[in-house]
Formats: sequence, structure tokens, C-alpha cells
Amino acid sequence: MNDRLHLHTPVKKIETVIFDYGGVLLNLNPDKCRAAFHALGIHQIESFIDRYRPKGLFYECECGNIGQETFIRELQKLADPPATREQIITAYTSFLIELPLYKLKLLRKLRQKHQVFLLSNINELCYNYSKERFFTQEGLQISDYFDRQFLSYQMKICKPDPEIYERMMAESGLTPATTLFLDDSKNNTDIADRYGINTYLVEPEENFSPLFDMPLFQ
Repeated sequence: MNDRLHLHTPVKKIETVIFDYGGVLLNLNPDKCRAAFHALGIHQIESFIDRYRPKGLFYECECGNIGQETFIRELQKLADPPATREQIITAYTSFLIELPLYKLKLLRKLRQKHQVFLLSNINELCYNYSKERFFTQEGLQISDYFDRQFLSYQMKICKPDPEIYERMMAESGLTPATTLFLDDSKNNTDIADRYGINTYLVEPEENFSPLFDMPLFQ
């Protein structure tokens, strides 16, 4: 674990923790999504899906260049035979597998002593689906888990573009030296590192809870 933790020394205490969403908090299965779209006759899906940086329509939607309904309609045009709106949504969201309950509990525990932010490349469709499907497991809502949310489709810019980090820092007033950012893409953690933010590179489906037992977080 420690070989994926990059601290800017000396670090005495972490005050702000920033989480990526997909691949860090949420477990993903891109292959399931591919299969679902192939079943709808949308074979172009291979040119859209990438675990760390989607392409084409998917990228345009995450960066807020096109809205949710336009995204759905464009995918419907590719389906053969024709697909309903509901079929497209079901196929697309099929790659969102699970947000383990222990991670939700971890977020709430961290908020007792730290600022907790979400910094995610995400589109409106996945965000709304996740709010209802995954963040209600404890009878709460997504705002109960984060002090601030920085979402690519709302900010109209995606990681690893440096601007999204600069805007997050400017809007939140966070101190890079006392901040830890968790992401599953090295490209994304590398950019944060340039700004003096401490980083942790997360592995697929990793339970990173032990990280927060370190004295830095007490």
C-alpha cells in the first residue's frame, strides 16, 4: 500500500480527503457494459469505453458538452434493431456494480474530523443513477457523505486537465499540503501531485480502509 502513497514531506496531519468515484468508491465492470451494448446491436461501443478515459460520445457527456438526453438519443441511433430509452439506460448503467457499505461508513467517519470531497469524471445519467441506487443504502443521501462535490459534467472539464484541479482548489480553499487525493488513474494522481497534493493510487476493488488508520488521519 505504501508504495502507492505519495506524500509531500513533511506531512503532519491530513485535513481534506478527496475521492474519485468510479474505480475508487464504486466497483466497475466495463465488460458487462460492453456485452449489454453489443446485445442492442451497438457494436461501436468498443470505441467509446475506456476504464480511465472514455472516448467519443461518452467523453463528450462526461465533460458536459452534451446533455443526458442527447447522449441517449445518439446511442439509440446506433442501435440495430431500434432500442428504447430504457434499454439504453439499462445497458449503460450496467457497468456500475457496487458501492460497498463499508466505504459509505468510512466516508461518514472521515467527515467527523476531515473535509471530504468528491472529484469525479461523471455524467448526469450515472450521477443521478448512483444517487438513488448506491447512496441511499443507509437511508441517507449523497450530501451526507461529502462536504463538496466537483463533477466533470457540471464543471464542463474532465480530469486530468489541470484546470479542474485549479478550480477545485480555488473554490474550496483547500491546502494542498494537508490534502490527500485517492484515484485509480496514475494520470490523475500525477497532475494532483504537481500541485503539491498528497496522493494515493487505488487498485481495482481495493479495500483501502487501513490507510486511514495512519497517524496522519487521527
